[in-house]
Amino acid sequence: MAMVFGGDHRAAELSEQAQKLYGAISGQDWALAATLQASDPNSRQELVTWGFISDEEPPVARDPQQVLRDMVSRELAAASRHIALVSTMPELSRDMIREYRQGQLRAGTSSVYLADQDTVNRRLQDVIGDARREILAAQPGGPRKREVLKTAITRDGAALDRGVELRTIYRDTVRDHALTAEYARTMSTRTGGRPAQYRTLVADFERMVIVDRETAVLSDHIVEGGPENAAWLVTDPAVVTVLARMFDANWRRAQPWTGELRPSRRSDVRNAGTAGDGVRTDRRQRGILRYLCGGESQDVTARKMGVSRRKLQGEIAVLKELWGVRTLAELTYQYGSSPDRLVDDTDPAADVTTGPAG
Repeated sequence: MAMVFGGDHRAAELSEQAQKLYGAISGQDWALAATLQASDPNSRQELVTWGFISDEEPPVARDPQQVLRDMVSRELAAASRHIALVSTMPELSRDMIREYRQGQLRAGTSSVYLADQDTVNRRLQDVIGDARREILAAQPGGPRKREVLKTAITRDGAALDRGVELRTIYRDTVRDHALTAEYARTMSTRTGGRPAQYRTLVADFERMVIVDRETAVLSDHIVEGGPENAAWLVTDPAVVTVLARMFDANWRRAQPWTGELRPSRRSDVRNAGTAGDGVRTDRRQRGILRYLCGGESQDVTARKMGVSRRKLQGEIAVLKELWGVRTLAELTYQYGSSPDRLVDDTDPAADVTTGPAG
């Protein structure tokens, strides 16, 4: 029967020929030993390497029980060292990632382009997995898909279990979406670790995830003709600090939410737009109003809408007449308390997982 044992300097298996040679040497049958060595010149070196015989002439057979006991002790000691090494790997990984990111900063590569959804998700998983204190997520895509929420339960739950604070801003339309509401109720009332915190905002805002105010992942608006789901991983301290301040400002403006559904919600708010449900604006008009309610100036709003300031002012005048108001402040107030603000003009197919899906 072949004997199998691990080791750095010996074969993983002691051959049957070497075992036969050991029997000949231990019985001092030198004629048989010479025949066996002639048929397999490596068999003697196997026995020497394993420690079963001495490396002399003639070789001396050693007690196999003692040899194996010594071998087991060495292997157990090696295994203990390997286990100790493996146990340090998570901390080592965090340290090496930190050094890598600092190296990127020193090299001036503080923004990394993530060109496809799989790359975005992998890097996001790593970044969230390394979170020590805080995750800030802005999700303007409206109601979440079932598979996205399912992924978030494990990923975000693990961060909350570590004591990480998780705050997420959603579009106001999630208050009419049963699946997202159920998820928010579950995560905001959990008893293990920290509960998650959610707020909703009527105005437009940028999709982003900020971890420990050191790293941010945000949607790509730079690469012309780039993939729809592309993103940027940003570690520049100045940029990440500004993004975190933007999130904090939106958080203060947003309304707290723990997953309660609106009592008078329609079955499908996204399809609203008829006179019967009280909606009086079209998609373009709602886009203008969202920018204005979000605090954008008329110059910035005009640029984002692709029109001149004069053209924008004409469209605003139409909106004022539509609501029967005279000032911009009155217009934004009326919009903010109207059914129009509930209409989700985003395409659900563009619901990209570039942040905690909670």
